[in-house]
Amino acid sequence: MFGALAAYKLAGSGDTPSRAFTGLELAAADSGHTGTCYALDTVLIANGLNRNTVRTWSRPDKHNDGEWSLLLENVVQGSNGPVRVFQKFTFTRHGEQLWLTDVDASEGIPTGLGQNIDGLLDGPHGMKSTPVDRCRASNASGYLFPPKN
Repeated sequence: MFGALAAYKLAGSGDTPSRAFTGLELAAADSGHTGTCYALDTVLIANGLNRNTVRTWSRPDKHNDGEWSLLLENVVQGSNGPVRVFQKFTFTRHGEQLWLTDVDASEGIPTGLGQNIDGLLDGPHGMKSTPVDRCRASNASGYLFPPKN
């Protein structure tokens, strides 16, 4: 049954944020919301997702295109049978940045904003992904940018 649900969600067009939203720079969870130098879409692509992970975008407020939630779901074999594992990230637009404003997750998965931002940045740092335009200069700075080798 889960396979059918996964196929339906993967095949359906559904509601997804525009490129204008996902192309915005992801901000750090620090008090100054320092830019990370990576657009949200770059972060998501660089992190890749397990083939069995289902991605579902939604808007907490159907009339607000400036806030989107991304639900990542999977079913894994637990000691007593199949177990649903999920993470739900809520991103809110603030000017030319996206702030991670909430994280919900299965038991045992961290929900701290800073810890999740750091984890999300592992992918683009490891792949030396292309940064946003403002960070392409040799003296550019951003949260944990440039990536340490």
